[in-house]
Amino acid sequence: MNRIVGIELSHRYAPIEVREQLALNSEQTEQALQELKKVYQEVFIISTCNRLSLYAFGDSYLHLEEYLERFGKYSQYLTVLPDSKIAVQNLFSTAAGLESQAIGEHQIVGQIRDALDLARKNKTIGPILDEFIRQAIHVGKRTRLETNIGKHSASLATVGFELINKHNFELKECNLLVVGTGNMANLVNTVLDRSSINKLFIASHNLERASEMAAEWNGEAVHVSKLPYLLAEVDIIIGGTQGEVNLLAEKEIENSKCTRAQFAASPQKPKLLIDFGLPRNFNPHLKKLDNIHLYDLDDIKKMTFEGLLKRHNEIPQVKEIIKEEVTKFTEAYYQRRAAPVVEAFWNGLNDTKEKELKWLMPKMGDVTEEQQKLIEKFAHRMIRKISKKPIEQVHQMAQNLHFTDNPINTVKKVFDLDEVELFVPKRRVIVGTRGSKLALTQTTHIIEQLKKLDPEIEYVTKVIRTSGDDGNIEVMGAFTSAIQRALLNKTVDIAVHSYKDLPIEQVPGLMIAAISEREDVRDALLSNSGKTLRELPEGAIVGTGSLRRQIQIQQIRPDIEVKFIQGNLDGRIKKMKDGGYDAIILAVAGLKRLGMLDQVTEFLTEEEMIPAVCQGALALEIRDGDEITAGLVQKVDDKDVHLATDAERCFLTACGGGCNFPLAAFAQVNGNSIHINALYASGDNSVVEIDSIQGHKNGANRLAEQLAVDLMRRVRDRRLAAETSSN
Repeated sequence: MNRIVGIELSHRYAPIEVREQLALNSEQTEQALQELKKVYQEVFIISTCNRLSLYAFGDSYLHLEEYLERFGKYSQYLTVLPDSKIAVQNLFSTAAGLESQAIGEHQIVGQIRDALDLARKNKTIGPILDEFIRQAIHVGKRTRLETNIGKHSASLATVGFELINKHNFELKECNLLVVGTGNMANLVNTVLDRSSINKLFIASHNLERASEMAAEWNGEAVHVSKLPYLLAEVDIIIGGTQGEVNLLAEKEIENSKCTRAQFAASPQKPKLLIDFGLPRNFNPHLKKLDNIHLYDLDDIKKMTFEGLLKRHNEIPQVKEIIKEEVTKFTEAYYQRRAAPVVEAFWNGLNDTKEKELKWLMPKMGDVTEEQQKLIEKFAHRMIRKISKKPIEQVHQMAQNLHFTDNPINTVKKVFDLDEVELFVPKRRVIVGTRGSKLALTQTTHIIEQLKKLDPEIEYVTKVIRTSGDDGNIEVMGAFTSAIQRALLNKTVDIAVHSYKDLPIEQVPGLMIAAISEREDVRDALLSNSGKTLRELPEGAIVGTGSLRRQIQIQQIRPDIEVKFIQGNLDGRIKKMKDGGYDAIILAVAGLKRLGMLDQVTEFLTEEEMIPAVCQGALALEIRDGDEITAGLVQKVDDKDVHLATDAERCFLTACGGGCNFPLAAFAQVNGNSIHINALYASGDNSVVEIDSIQGHKNGANRLAEQLAVDLMRRVRDRRLAAETSSN
């Protein structure tokens, strides 16, 4: 079933060097719109220096992700918006300024409006997205009118002016060069409003446009090809074009024989370069040089902090406005599904009115033109009043299109509208999940499987924030308990969990109804140097958040240091690349689902690194006794994986369940046989035992319990022997 979907790459998760690889200019955006229109009914793209957002009206966001894959492997940086409410929440928050580098900045509303105009021009937008985007623009205006979110200094223009003051440039004595004519207007206006300058140059690929702006500001227009000749003449250069303008592009400026590069390396007086461009307009190596002060978008992000603090108190009120507007829009969005019925009903009434007026007017004798208009107005008012209540009822019924005996069908019969085609899903199923990129990707994968098996069911994704998302990972069920509460409260119908995150204790009133086909269970090593675990130098630092992995790493390499690491996948990778770790260990399943396997240095076998209990498996949890939902999800249940993961959890239970002793288990079913490999260690990691067991799968749980008892006994015996010998 079609819905509003999206995918986004923004400053929140992607560094500037990634964003500039996917910075689409107007021509590229138009090409993308036309290509995606072949797949979706409606498409809309926002491309700015801080974000690339693709929204569409269609069946899934996956086609958007596939389109971006042609530019490279960027899955780890993408935010997925797999369902209407999530997509609406994201764009409304963006328009309100909550997703901007400078929170509350006004420019984003204009950028959304420009993107809407471009989509309309390319005829890739229709009634659904047009209304959606216009409402987002309304939200942006409303939040700035009713709150102070945009009233404290945090805009790029203001920050640019503050940088000039910070470096003590006397504008009256300075020559200023502005590269680009689009978004630079705000900054130039800000500068000229506050001070006069000695001389202003406006550079652009479009000399005509540069000349218009130069005339407006009493400056001089130049083509970008002439920029090198202006370097000696200007004191401040501000870049803000998306065109290919990389001043002093030489990688090694200090050793370059280029006269421009030599000049930059040793200017006679300080120069200030402010780079708002994406791709960057100035060579980042210029930051290393004396007398050159260069700031790019990521530097400016840090500088907006003071202004953001002043705006921070406004955020709760803005969020309330967004919440209200999201609710209002989504309700209206679902009502639109009944539009064919309402339209046919109204057209029928209107046709009847016109026929009756044609019958009435000849019988009225001589009437004036004004009297005729009054009669026609009366007839129109009459059908409006007659139709008001039925139409309201139709809209209300449209909220429940998934009812088994749907009232909308009754309305069609009552008003003789059986010829109107309307897709009525058999049922709407709400699927609860965490909001992380990995969780949303996993949930969408499950929903796509379910939709293929029964296309007449409507699945809606609902994001639920957990304790683990707030950084509190010490509590039991940090990543699952909030979703389970939503299940019990009937806020959601299905919960999708990474099975390894589920506590061993079964929540009363809930049941695991299905385990999907298992993803790759292995762990993988990612290293900065490209060296494998055995090739890492002595003393190398390897990051992991798991005692299980720590023990097994030290079994292989006792000479390296294992250091705790926390955070989501891309956060951990960033910490490694920033130099905090030489390597890290991550689960292959998560890397694969996010399209990040290209970053793996080495895949560790299940024998080298026994997986965590239920690693790579997704569990579908429902309310106990919900037979209808159970019938749906059991279609994706992998019986062998379900049996194997049950055995692994039996091993975990036999070892004490939630105890702090490190352990691991991996079970595989092959025909009628099951093989279980497991690890158990003492609390101080001084004694480690690894063993396996094999037998008929009908006795899987008994085999797992037996293996747990054997391993615990051996660890206990070895510890007692060690204590006895030391005494």
